[in-house]
Amino acid sequence: MQQQIGDLYIPSDERRLRSIQRRGETMDRAVREWAGVVIEVLPRSLPLVDEELKITHLFLAQQHRLNVELDARSPQVTLRTRIGRLLPIPVSGSPDLDVIRAVHRIVSTRLESDIDRACAAYCEGQGVPPVSDPAIDWRVAMRFMAQGLHRIASQIDMRREYATSAKRFDLALFAREASADVIQRRRTLFAAFEKTEAL
Repeated sequence: MQQQIGDLYIPSDERRLRSIQRRGETMDRAVREWAGVVIEVLPRSLPLVDEELKITHLFLAQQHRLNVELDARSPQVTLRTRIGRLLPIPVSGSPDLDVIRAVHRIVSTRLESDIDRACAAYCEGQGVPPVSDPAIDWRVAMRFMAQGLHRIASQIDMRREYATSAKRFDLALFAREASADVIQRRRTLFAAFEKTEAL
């Protein structure tokens, strides 16, 4: 039994709810760890402040989570799935899409909340409004950087292949180019409110 209120999936039994929460915690850890590995291999000379690296890390985790969700919604076609389409026999262990959506919603909400807090904390610490066009442009530049890093990094097994992969040069080059845009947006943000950047 389950309840559906709008888009919100509510499991009716405590055991299933706990299972969803555990899966959410596991996924949250996994996507943040993956993003952390990518951030660790970026060139040390990137002129980003610590807060920008933290926000980019969160955006990268969110992008990785989104790709995991897309993969879960359209799994690879196997002989077993083809037979299942022809003969609708219930298969034990088949993924429950409502549960998958609920897990991803939990993780996505948590990451978005962390991103909002990190951006607001940096802006408020610098004395600039976090909800303003220049602040949003600065935030979008970090999201764009994370999306590009994910596009390249997802083609590499970051733990096993990174040191020998030619893609590591693409990753470093993109990081340098995208970070220049982040810095420019940060300068525009400070100039818009006549603030001196604290380095």
